[in-house]
Amino acid sequence: MILDLDMGNSRIKWRLQQPDGDSAPQSGSAASVVELIDSLESMPQPGLVRLASVRADASVAEFASWAESRWSLKPRIATVSSNCGGVRNAYSDVSRMGVDRWLAMLAAYGEIRSACLVIDGGTAFTLDLIDTDGQHLGGYILPGLSLMASALEENTAIRLQSVDTEISVQPGSITEAAVRNGSLASVIALIEKNLSQLQQRGGEVCVLIGGGDAPLLAKALAAEGMADVRIRPNLVLDGLPIACGEAGE
Repeated sequence: MILDLDMGNSRIKWRLQQPDGDSAPQSGSAASVVELIDSLESMPQPGLVRLASVRADASVAEFASWAESRWSLKPRIATVSSNCGGVRNAYSDVSRMGVDRWLAMLAAYGEIRSACLVIDGGTAFTLDLIDTDGQHLGGYILPGLSLMASALEENTAIRLQSVDTEISVQPGSITEAAVRNGSLASVIALIEKNLSQLQQRGGEVCVLIGGGDAPLLAKALAAEGMADVRIRPNLVLDGLPIACGEAGE
């Protein structure tokens, strides 16, 4: 069994599966390392643990200590590199890139093997461009949709109420819709601009989206006429085998 962990800003996602991938994996999420450990106590012992984290080092150390004590296993920790899985990183200082973005790019290009936009619609909104040859062309990092709204409330006189209105890219007729639709419209416009620029380089371009806002973003992009948009909720987990290797490697 292989245990893969994605320690994100808001949640820790885990997936336990057979190396051959023939049987359906077990998966779940936790808010903290303590909650994660509680979830794993009754699970079968893995033969390999692969881990990616954007959290403080203390979270990784806490889990690694438990894994070594419980299973006598030292997790393989994913790191960002300049070249892996056919993707060449645009960053000259790869230590400045979040490992979650890197793993998502590795998984996306590993699936498509062609030009793609790799998007995460989570706590932060990130967008990275990869050309047909696997060259990373750089990316963007913005507050996620919820953070955009929170920033307005914290720094202006705007106070948002809970309303049951559909989010779209259309102008809002109430403040809540104006804020939420404006946030969505801004990231959709950014996606469209970069998709167009990547398409001008030649060939088809696929858009792969992860994160909690992935369904909302995919729906908005489909409404704008984008055909090849794929929701991939586990891009970070899917990138771990590429960055860390398979069992026995």
